[in-house]
Amino acid sequence: MIIVGTIAFLVLLTACEDFLYQEPRLSQTTELTLSTYDGLTAGVVGAYGILYDTWWYGRDFVVYADLKGGNAKIGPISSGRYVTEYLWNNTPNATAWLWQDAYSAIARVNNVLEAIEEGIDEPGVEQEDLDMLAAEAKFLRGLAYFDLARIFCQPITQGAGASQLGVPIVLRTENAEPARNTLGEVYDQVVQDLLDAEAGLPLDPMHGGTDPKAWATKYAAEALLARVYLYMGQWQNAADYATKVISSGEFPVYTAAEYTTWDNGGVWGIDAASEVIFEVYGAEGNSSHNNWDGLAYISNPNGYGDVAASRDVYDLYEDTDVRKGLFRNHPPDYVDALWYLKYPGKASVDGSIRVENIPVLRVSEMYLIRAEALLNGASVSGATPLADVNMIRNNRGATPLGSIAIADVYRERRMELCFEGHQMFDLARTGRSLTRTDFDGAVNKDIPFPDYRWAFPIPQQEMDANENMEQNPGY
Repeated sequence: MIIVGTIAFLVLLTACEDFLYQEPRLSQTTELTLSTYDGLTAGVVGAYGILYDTWWYGRDFVVYADLKGGNAKIGPISSGRYVTEYLWNNTPNATAWLWQDAYSAIARVNNVLEAIEEGIDEPGVEQEDLDMLAAEAKFLRGLAYFDLARIFCQPITQGAGASQLGVPIVLRTENAEPARNTLGEVYDQVVQDLLDAEAGLPLDPMHGGTDPKAWATKYAAEALLARVYLYMGQWQNAADYATKVISSGEFPVYTAAEYTTWDNGGVWGIDAASEVIFEVYGAEGNSSHNNWDGLAYISNPNGYGDVAASRDVYDLYEDTDVRKGLFRNHPPDYVDALWYLKYPGKASVDGSIRVENIPVLRVSEMYLIRAEALLNGASVSGATPLADVNMIRNNRGATPLGSIAIADVYRERRMELCFEGHQMFDLARTGRSLTRTDFDGAVNKDIPFPDYRWAFPIPQQEMDANENMEQNPGY
């Protein structure tokens, strides 16, 4: 099976150290690698590298959410990529390969956690050091299971809720044929991992390198917990955790002047931007670097340009809103088409559109999470949903709202978080159907909710290899 195959080849050395731009050590067994603190650290660092893979945050996972959520469309210079997703025609043979990436990362951190549990006796290494490393591993595992649940399962707040099909929970790396746990069990595991991460992670990153926002911290665990609780409909917990991050004062909201690309003196395309709580750091030296198959290249008409922006999202902005300036056309050839510029390439490598940073958690999302939670009954002293939404709008050149309803929060999320991998999941968790006006496809312009297609099919390779695996209904 794919899970078994993924686990079997993981020796934890291939690409474990690439994130720090060190030469990998060769010909070492898992046992030897994980017998020292440095080896354990390399194992965790190697799991970060997978996040940048094409199938995960490096491209597909982010593109799917916006393309299937109505923010993006197939561009006029399309090479044929993503047509299946645009038309909502996925099959078990044409589905999300996040399955392989996520379980690879899970296997890596499971091996580290098992070694820590068995004990490391090394001079100069304190239990506190091991506990922090275990917390970091659990943050990555929690993120992996949360993303698996979002893409391969129906939303936990809809339909059969916690009792519906989840994904297999694998907490020990071994060859096996696991059945799917319930979705409730998966979310319980995600929450427990992230609570452990929050308790054990420091406020500052544990590692060095160019970008401190690329490592898990206590703030990152709290921000991800806020999002997970939002998806679970646990409004008070969502509001409380969003407030923890906001109240830290560590992540100021981008100003209107900052909200542009690095070559215009802005934040998009730079390392460690102020709003970012956690991001995937892009670099040529990462073994998961996808060359020209990244987000920047796929969304740029000077690159592949396959994924363009939809007028449906562009038309939401006022002319005074600086967010509207992150859209571009390409005269004289494509004056009517639009592309988005949240991935302009990296300033650190002369603006190359082969590499990019991918924000996973930003403080603007925390304000929007808290606003939605407050409108659904949560209470936070001194906070109001109107003030939270206007905090963002006032820093974007948009007209402040005079009153607020839940639809306003949904709209603001779409405007602020577009092309960061949210819209399809936001529609699903809130039980809203997809309606598209700017649509060039032949079928499936609108997708009702509920519908079996809101969950991607389990890959056919997994179905063939694992007799205990159950396919999602409808496929």
